[in-house]
Amino acid sequence: MSSATPSPDENDPAKTFRIGHKERDEAIEMLREAAGDGRITVDELDERMEKVQSAKFPIDLDEVLSDLTTELPSDRFRPSSAIAPAAGRAMEVQGHDRFDPLVIKAGWESELRRARWAVPPYIRCEPSMSNIELNFLEVETDLEVIEVEIVAGMGSVVVVIPDDWAVNVDQLSKTWGSVKSVVNAVPNGRRPLVHVGGSIGMGSFKARFANYFDRRRMAK
Repeated sequence: MSSATPSPDENDPAKTFRIGHKERDEAIEMLREAAGDGRITVDELDERMEKVQSAKFPIDLDEVLSDLTTELPSDRFRPSSAIAPAAGRAMEVQGHDRFDPLVIKAGWESELRRARWAVPPYIRCEPSMSNIELNFLEVETDLEVIEVEIVAGMGSVVVVIPDDWAVNVDQLSKTWGSVKSVVNAVPNGRRPLVHVGGSIGMGSFKARFANYFDRRRMAK
């Protein structure tokens, strides 16, 4: 009798989520810095760049970069495998380190962040089946930039901002899904910029200002 238990690889996002131009560009930049520092030769640089260009998953980039960095590309796709802090060093609050972002997942149920919530500078959204809403209308923050990374799935992500905020989606790629922004790309003065990157899979991304239902909810 065959077992219905999935193999470890099927549950490992570093081996199942497709990477895009952003991840490859970051890997190539790291290789160029290593070559500039003399840690790899020019021939090694060319060979590794070819492997990066053909890489499909984060684990493929690990193979190319494992002897050059302790912060592997797969780490950001494995939220459960947090890196232990050095001895005597306090654990940082999630979302205040680029390599330890606030991870918001949407499996069978949608995930909403509304009203006044603590917004960290680094957020990763994983809309695998349902929707994620990041609503910043009532947020008070001194942050000038909020980095939002989207790990592709079948769900959708909606970002709602005040009129003087902005959303930049230049680094957000798509496969079968859609990306739509009907808000400013440049904020008013020193107001926050929500910088969105990563990849939207078969779902959708939308950035918008407050609608009728938002205003009605806040008026209660």
